[in-house]
Amino acid sequence: MATSLQARPAASDGPALQEAADLDARLIARQAGDRRFGAPIHAWYPVRAARTRTATRAQLHGEWIDLPATVAPDAVQTTACGGWRLINRLGLIWACPAGAVAPPDLPSPPEAPLALIAYSKAPARADYDQAVLGLLDPAHVPMIHNAWWWRSQARRTKTKSYSPSPFGFTAVAADAFASTPAYDLVSEDRKVSIEFRLPSIRLERVTARGFELINLTTVTPQAEGDVVIRNLILCSVAALRFGSPLLSAWGRTFLRQDVAVLERLEGRSPHLPLVFAGDPDRPSAFYFASKAALLRAQRDDAPYRNPVEAVSLQWVT
Repeated sequence: MATSLQARPAASDGPALQEAADLDARLIARQAGDRRFGAPIHAWYPVRAARTRTATRAQLHGEWIDLPATVAPDAVQTTACGGWRLINRLGLIWACPAGAVAPPDLPSPPEAPLALIAYSKAPARADYDQAVLGLLDPAHVPMIHNAWWWRSQARRTKTKSYSPSPFGFTAVAADAFASTPAYDLVSEDRKVSIEFRLPSIRLERVTARGFELINLTTVTPQAEGDVVIRNLILCSVAALRFGSPLLSAWGRTFLRQDVAVLERLEGRSPHLPLVFAGDPDRPSAFYFASKAALLRAQRDDAPYRNPVEAVSLQWVT
């Protein structure tokens, strides 16, 4: 499965081009070493909630970005200095270096407008890859997020079908009722899919007749050893906006649980081989293989060739 990396719009003038080139050089020099590990440079990362209406600053890859008060929805624009490109999508402002290397595409916006019903974020002193693996690990939810209303305490066998999708892979449960009990409130005919897209986007979609929910979780590399985890929920039921304070508070509780675990973990050593054990570790292997494929495509200015093949995986949680 090959996916083209879309060409970059050129910077508008000489100073902007020079700033973009200088930024690329600094970022590449900073990430010298084993490229299997760490955050891909030429990729979109969220740096702010779109609903913020004041000019702010955000940090990405150790660099500070001056963000304007507003960014037009789904229109790529360049920062005043010319070094970064910004886009407003899925309730977030995303940033990417404005150099010549094309980033993987972001997920498409929903066809119909969805209401923002929850937004939370949490900084962590943590290894970037460990934080991203938390989005993929089947043991993550049962071991860390084990509230009764979010997950049944009973052990069960889960089977999920994985398939390649743009710049990553998508999982669909073979058991329609293998998702969180909170989704039982939706409908028995619901469909749940979980998409992972490079560099660090987990997009859970819940659909039923007349209903759509998007649960988006991301990891942003602020600087070496510093990340921000964000969670955002969009829903077709606009009335749920009134529950946003409570839902956002629950989200912050979940993210603090993630941070507490991440800050106890050590980062990956480039001197040790990657070892994966059985079906539960296959999504982690998919992640590293997908990231390597992206780096090759960007280096060679070639289409992204997805290394993930369709497979059914099974584990007990």
